[in-house]
Amino acid sequence: MKLKILFTLSLIWSCLILAIGTWWSYLLLNSDEGTKFARMIKWEGATFILLLILVSGSVLILFLKNLKETKSLQAFFSSMTHELKTPLASIRLQADALDSKLHTPDLKPITGRIIEDTQNLEVKMDKILALSRVERDGILSPEPIDLVSFLITTAKEYAPNLELSLKTKERIFIKADGFALKLIFKNLLENTKNHTKSKIISLTITQKDNMVNLNYNDDGNFQGDRKKLGNLFYKHSSAKGTGIGLYLCKRLMKKMGGNISFSFLPNLNFNLLFEKSKDLI
Repeated sequence: MKLKILFTLSLIWSCLILAIGTWWSYLLLNSDEGTKFARMIKWEGATFILLLILVSGSVLILFLKNLKETKSLQAFFSSMTHELKTPLASIRLQADALDSKLHTPDLKPITGRIIEDTQNLEVKMDKILALSRVERDGILSPEPIDLVSFLITTAKEYAPNLELSLKTKERIFIKADGFALKLIFKNLLENTKNHTKSKIISLTITQKDNMVNLNYNDDGNFQGDRKKLGNLFYKHSSAKGTGIGLYLCKRLMKKMGGNISFSFLPNLNFNLLFEKSKDLI
């Protein structure tokens, strides 16, 4: 999106330069050769046009070079993420197998830590992959998803030590992309594990017209700049995290036709607004 804006501004700038150059060329061609003022217009106008052309050309070259480098970096991170996800998944599967077969109490914490660390690395890889996709305006594939069942399953998989307090057990179907929704919820769970001491997450689901609102409350406190919360790479004073989690949540929610907002009552609350699915699976 930013590259599109820069390209549009560059195009506008080029059109402006062309218009100014045309006007100055008209003055130069139609001015009287015999007057001192005409000679001044010709020299100053020609110099001005030359400078504008040089500056515009330099800006265009830098823009194209930056665009090429950005696309190369996006392709590199996307490729690297795919390459790393395969061995991470393999390590996690082997750790799960060891954990289920081991009966030695001393080794259980070690396998548990390996599983947890690989899960965290997988989430970080997913974040990098998703960031590369959204920055390239990647397309999502919305489908009907049972929200309550999805939340319970994801929490058991990624944060078994946290307890979900759900206000409803009703089956509510939303329109969302499965990968994007899982990444959003994992980001929120990771935020709870890293930045709060809470073991209970309160989830409240309400419906209005064709929209579904999910309120996520883990009694967390935020002491930073509230206006910057959710900006890319903004971490406040925390040493944990990458600063892209909430930014991704905002971008992915918007691409799915929803929204995420933050409220302070006085604790930090996350409000996720989804489109209600009319088609059931």
